[in-house]
Parts: sequence; structure tokens; C-alpha cells
Amino acid sequence: MKRIKHTLKTWLKRSPVTIALSSAFVLPNTFAAQIDGILDEVQWQNAQVINLDKTTSPFTLAQADKQTQVKYFSSEEGIHVAVIATQALGEQTSMRTARDSDLESDFIELIIDFDNGKNTAYGFALGNGGSMRDGIWQNNNNFKSDWDGTWFGKTSQTDTGWIAEYLIPWNVAPMAKIDGNDRQMGIYVRRHDVKSNKSYSHAPTSSSQPDFLREFSQIKVANHASSSLDIFASATYQNDMLNDTDDSNIGIDIFWRPDASQQLSVALNPDFGQVESDGLVVNFSPFETFFAERRPFFTENQALFDIQGNAGMRLVHTRRIGVYGDIDAAVKYTSNGQNNDFGVMAVFEDDGHFNDKESNKFATARAQHRFEDSQVGYLVTYADKATQGRESQVHSIDYRTDVSDTLQIRAQINGSFVDSDKHKDQVDGYGAWLNFVHKFSDNWQQRLNFTVYDEEFQVNDLGFLSRSDLQRVWYNNERYFTDFDESSSLKQRRVEGYFMRDHNSDGDHLRTEIGITGTEEYKDSAFWFWRFDYTSSGLDDRTTRGNGDFNLGSGREFFTEYNFGSQNKFRHHVAFGLQSYDREGDGGRFHYHPSYYFTDKYRVSWSLWAVQQKQSLYWIDNQLARYDYKQLENSLDFDATIDDKQEVRVRFQWVSVTGKNGNQFAINEHGDLYDANTQVSDFSRSTTRLQIRYRYEIAPLSNIYLVYSRGGQSIDDLDQSNFSLFKEGWDNRTGDNFVAKIRYRF
Repeated sequence: MKRIKHTLKTWLKRSPVTIALSSAFVLPNTFAAQIDGILDEVQWQNAQVINLDKTTSPFTLAQADKQTQVKYFSSEEGIHVAVIATQALGEQTSMRTARDSDLESDFIELIIDFDNGKNTAYGFALGNGGSMRDGIWQNNNNFKSDWDGTWFGKTSQTDTGWIAEYLIPWNVAPMAKIDGNDRQMGIYVRRHDVKSNKSYSHAPTSSSQPDFLREFSQIKVANHASSSLDIFASATYQNDMLNDTDDSNIGIDIFWRPDASQQLSVALNPDFGQVESDGLVVNFSPFETFFAERRPFFTENQALFDIQGNAGMRLVHTRRIGVYGDIDAAVKYTSNGQNNDFGVMAVFEDDGHFNDKESNKFATARAQHRFEDSQVGYLVTYADKATQGRESQVHSIDYRTDVSDTLQIRAQINGSFVDSDKHKDQVDGYGAWLNFVHKFSDNWQQRLNFTVYDEEFQVNDLGFLSRSDLQRVWYNNERYFTDFDESSSLKQRRVEGYFMRDHNSDGDHLRTEIGITGTEEYKDSAFWFWRFDYTSSGLDDRTTRGNGDFNLGSGREFFTEYNFGSQNKFRHHVAFGLQSYDREGDGGRFHYHPSYYFTDKYRVSWSLWAVQQKQSLYWIDNQLARYDYKQLENSLDFDATIDDKQEVRVRFQWVSVTGKNGNQFAINEHGDLYDANTQVSDFSRSTTRLQIRYRYEIAPLSNIYLVYSRGGQSIDDLDQSNFSLFKEGWDNRTGDNFVAKIRYRF
């Protein structure tokens, strides 16, 4: 593999211009359609038509009070959709936000179930003003924004309305191979209007419904799905100003679809340098923080492998890959049929940053079968982590069935098998869960979940699970109220009650949590959220990292947030909470987040979180102690959309924490905590991060990125306030990099 990598680098560095020119002649760009938000092409005159005539937010299904027309047809390039939203220009909202950010303008959400399988659908949202967001819908109403697809969209405005025009290429997602000239798909289109704070659709459902994907409308389009071949070349230059070094990388990504149902993806010497950084997180708990995947190879065509479970489990968490070494090569193959789907993925790391003689390998395979209103699937993952002397497998069987229009059942059984240098024998673990979703009516539903993960259940070599050794019962009951008259300021009210009880595998009671939450949505787009929680006493078996379990008392919390609405250029929301817990201590938190739009394309935003807790319990420096804890978190963002091809994003983050007046605590023979009357050292953390990113679109799917990133951190600068810690967190650099990257599609 090292020889292949060296040969590839040498070949590409010799003549990248020659490769670019030859590939451009062999593989011309097939996306010739002009997607401009102006429907002057003749095909629109004979397009099929859908009217968005139902009000879905609030979920009354009343006749829509605004006219919205959807037109669609298909061509060899893909599926064309146009949405014509009637509205006076002065009533339109067209603020533009960065790709995949929350849309703050009027928007259209197009969701397509390409195979009409009622299990997976892909969402494409266009905001008035040109904002774009995509994501994937699974398990009826579970949305994730970390899927990225290749699609095109533009909007335009007139005095009487605005238009959103889409082109969804045939290769945007895997589709089943069909016989015949027509393809039947499930489709859902939603229009959201900011001024009235209402949503409209053609289908009598919304994402708040537990059977959302099952209620899509059915359409037929001429099927033109065929073979395709896309080649992306990437070149990256990085200057590390902290260590006075620089580096360059050239790689190739190949995506081949021999037909609509199959895709082969190959990445050779891929550049997985992120142009979008993760948010700063301060985590003193024994549980790992989850970070979403951002690398294109692992977000595109990944739905088949994205198998999740209760308690936040993911069986394939690709952020595990590339931690201990750069990636030499990655390959992924998927095949989708009418009733059967299959996929495999394998990734090979190089010799590693921590061990220059061994490399890691990762692989997963997935198969699933659909029949009538049910689906059964099997997944296996394999991780050979030679740098850690560890080899593991996870096997999983999952099942879903729609018992009726009002009841769905989902279940999963898992087994993990680990060979490690630390253990003489193989370590086997097991986990399972069973979920029920029941719908009383359109606005009333309940869920009941059972979860069992034994102590030896281990998925984190290629998956993610914050804790095993868990037995959980979880129930919630959620109801929406929409029957408000015209004189009421309320649009919709949601009330939810929930119950959760946790034990470990030894039967020890960890906690019981009972809570009630509510949301008041107002017609002027403001909303108010509130939550009351009560947590019982129980056993803490994780905080000391294996150095003793101890008993915790009960606690309670109140949290509320008020958003002043999205009608004006200045927008803001405020939140605060009060708590009294044995572990977290007594205290509160405050949040304020204002944003200002200078124009529809230029925005500045500031977010502040302030936390203060007395007698908060932490495990630091291998000892258990209570501290007076303070945390201050700031985030300042500037987003500029210069034009359709250029954007600038600036993000600065700063988090500081302090723990003062610390007293050590010990555990007696009954598992109770007592004050050891020993003072411990104070602690502090100050972390900063700055990123300035410029993007220029050379052509569709071809971009240049210029990114400057700087990070700093200071630890245990004592006798200082949270505000005064900024200088230490800024001056002590932990990273200082400039990256130039080009990714070009031939």
C-alpha cells in the first residue's frame, strides 16, 4: 500500500495539468441545464402539477391561505422540481445563511423517497435568497443533517411571489433498479412562510408525525437513471506556522455507477482535511462527546451503513477512522434492489502517527430485505487496530414492522467480539433493544423503549456508544394542541411527559428521571420552550473511572428559552435554567444569542453561555472533589455571501472554566460520600479557536478553499477569573495553520 501511495503521489505531482485536461475531454460535464430559478424552459409548460393546499404547521390540515404550486418532470439529467410560492414582495423574507445551516428565510423543503420503500428519504431545502440545506430522513421522522448530496438549486423573486428551482441528479443517492419506463417515488414538499409562521404541504402529514415517511404522496416520473462516472481530483497545501513546516497532498476520488442501483466509490490518498471545524467542548464527564462526520467520502452514499440504536448508539461511526494514521485508500460499494440492499466498505490507514510499523484496517458490510410492511437487516463491522493491539467484530440484526397505521415496532440484537493484547481470552458482549411507537391521533402519540447493553458490550472500535452496562426503560407521551381561534396569539402548543429508569448489569439503580416539557409557538414566529425535570437518588458507577461507586441524592431542574421571532433583521433569543443536583451542585445557567442581518447576505451572530454551580462534583487528578464551578462560553460568527460563487465565514470561539474552593471527598463502606476535610488545588481551562474560511466555486461541485485556523489553550492558570483567562488561552498556541485546497470535478 505504501508503494501504491508513493507511485500515485509521484505521478500526480508530475503533471496535474495534463491529467485535468485529458479527464475534461474524456468526461465532459453532463449537467448542462440552466438552473436559475426562472422557469422559461419549454419543459415546464407540460410538467406535472401538485398544489400545496393543506396547513401542516400548525397541524390542522386546514385549507392553505396562500397559493403554492409544485411542477415536476424528469430528464436524462435528473428530476426537475419547481415550486412557485405566491406572495407579495414586501411580505417575503429572504435572509441567506451558509450551506447546511438553519434556514432563517421563507423556504421550500423537498423530500424524496426514491424507491418508495417508506424507510429512507432525502431532503433538499432551498431558502428564499438562495440558502441550501440537505439531509437524510430515516425511521419515519428521524432527520440527520450530516448527509451531503450533489444537487442543484436556485431561487428568484418577483413582485408577486418567489420561485425555487431544483435539479436532483439521478446519481444523488442509491436507487433500486426497475423494469419499465416509469419510476414510482414517494414525495413530500413543504413550504414555510416566516411572516405568518405557517407551513403548507400537499400530503396530510408532517415531520412531527411518527409515521411521516409512510404518508408521502406517490408520483411517477419517466425513468432515465443510467450509468455515470465522476472523478474528483484534490490538491491541498498546508502551512503549519506553529511548527514552521508545510505539507502538500494530492488525491483522487472516483464514483462509478454502472446503473441506478449500484455505486462504487474509491478514494486514493484522499485529502480529508476539514474545512469546517468542530465546536469547542469542555467535557469533564466519563462519557465521550459525539462529533458528527464531515468528510465527503463518509457522508455521501452512507445511509445503508448508518444503523443506530437506543441510548445514542451508532454501529458505524466513521470518525474513528483516520485517528491513528492517514488514510491510504477507501472503497465503498452499494447495491439497491426492489426488496434487497447490500453494501460493503473498507478503509486502510497508513503506518500511523504513533507506530511506524503497523497500520489499521476497518470494514463493514450491510444487507437488508424488505417485505410487505416490514424490513429485516444484518450488519457486521470489523476493526483491526494494530496500533493498539486490538481486533474486534460487531454483528447486528435489526427488524422493523408496521403492525398497523397507528403502531410500529422496531428491534435490534447485537453481539461484540474483541481480541486484545490486554486480555488472554476473547471478550464477548451483547446488547438489544425493543421500541414501540403508537399513534392515538394525528396530534397525540406515545413511545415505549426497552434497552439492555451488558457490561462487555463494546462497539467503539468502529461505532459509538457513550456507555454500555445499561438497562433502560423509557416512555414518553407527546400531544399537540392546534385549536386556537383567530384572536389568539398562539399558533400551536406541544406538551410532552416522559419517564426513564436506568440500572446497570448488576441490577444497581442508577437513576429514575421524570419530566415534562412544553413549547408555545406564536403566530408572529416567536416561541417559548420550558422543561421541568426530577431525578431520583441512585448509584454513580462511572465518575471515578473504576475507583469506587458511590450514592447520589436526588435533584431537580427548570429550564426555559424564549425566542423573539424571525421577522426582523435583528433576531435574538434568551434562556436560563436553575438546578439543584447532588452531582452538579446548586446553580444556574444563562444564554443569550443575538443575530443581525446587515443585508440578506451579510450576518453577524454572537452566542453566550454562562454557567455557575456551587459544590459541583468532579474527578480531576485522580481524586474526587467538589468545586465552585464557573464556565463562560462565547462564539462570534460572521457570514458573508458575496455572490453565488463566493462566501466568507469567520468563527471565533472561546471557552473558559474555573473550579475553586475545592474539597476532597471520599467514599465510605456504605457507598456514601463524605468530606475528607482536605483542600485540593483549583483548576482552570481556557480554550480559543479562530477560523476564517473563503470558498470560491469554480464550477458546479468544483471549489477552491482558503482557510486560516488558529487554536490556543491554557491549563491551570490559577487565581484568575474566567474573563481574565482569555489572554492565556489565546497566547498559548496549540495550532496555527493556513490551508489552500482545490477540489475539481472532471
